[in-house]
Amino acid sequence: MNQHRALQRRKFVAAALGSAVLGSAWGSTYPDKPIKIVLPVSPGSAIDATARRLAPVLEGPLGQPLVIDNRPGSAGLIATSQLVRSPADGYTLAIVASTHCITPHLYKASFHPVQDVQPVVALTSGPMIFVVHASVPAKDIQQFVSYARSRPEKQSVPMGNSGNGTPLHIASALMSLKAGFTALHVPYKGIGAFSTDLAGGQVLAGFLPLVAAAALIKAGQIRALGISTLKRLPALPDVPTLAESGIPDFEVDGWLALIAPKGTPLAIVQRLNGEFNNALRTPELERFVADSGGAVIGGTAKDCESLFQRDFAGYGRLIAEAGIKAD
Repeated sequence: MNQHRALQRRKFVAAALGSAVLGSAWGSTYPDKPIKIVLPVSPGSAIDATARRLAPVLEGPLGQPLVIDNRPGSAGLIATSQLVRSPADGYTLAIVASTHCITPHLYKASFHPVQDVQPVVALTSGPMIFVVHASVPAKDIQQFVSYARSRPEKQSVPMGNSGNGTPLHIASALMSLKAGFTALHVPYKGIGAFSTDLAGGQVLAGFLPLVAAAALIKAGQIRALGISTLKRLPALPDVPTLAESGIPDFEVDGWLALIAPKGTPLAIVQRLNGEFNNALRTPELERFVADSGGAVIGGTAKDCESLFQRDFAGYGRLIAEAGIKAD
């Protein structure tokens, strides 16, 4: 029996060492061909712009080109489904937004957003700004809440968003739920159409990213009242967070993250994590993200997985509580 156990132990150690050597060898030769990055959006979007800024910074250290593959549609399900079905060899990756943890609660998905992918690294955080049309008689969040509560139920304040289940919609639903007022949530097919109607007064309030809100705020068409995350935006230092403004623990973040197929070798995940962390800390990337109103996240693959777990569970509870439905 002791000899048998000793033999089994030697086999286990040999297998472990073999795996380690194989993983090390795989990681040292990776990559030896172009890497494809699948995006769930069309060219010209914020996610697309971020990916195309990252790609040239990474091509030198990785020694291979990064090829952007835009696969918009079905609230991101098309792109992520392609990623999940791809070989777990590090040559097909995807950049997903926080909708990755929202969409499966609203639409039938062929994958689990945590269990069926390999999180690699959280890339950027994208706070949103709560804005109102210039005609709304509110100069801060509490004045807006009082205004919204004072309206008859049949004339609930219309709050726009870029589509059902998007972070902009989630933020509006969470705000109305936590602050105790009724809103008419008006979904649009994208931020462009929503921001145009908000500037024109067809809808009176909602959340926008800084890149979409800045020009309208400067022109006086809309007014910024609050920030969706727990930290103020350097670009709008006088605008408080919603948590500061009397809506405790309010936090909705439009993050981006890099994922790989489940089963991608650890050596490759670690290589990608390190290179992307380095790229995010270059001055040109930090400046680009800051100018867009965001912040660099970075961290380990485990940190990214924890983010997915937290938001998938949290958004699931909110969607159920607020009764949010798909289009």
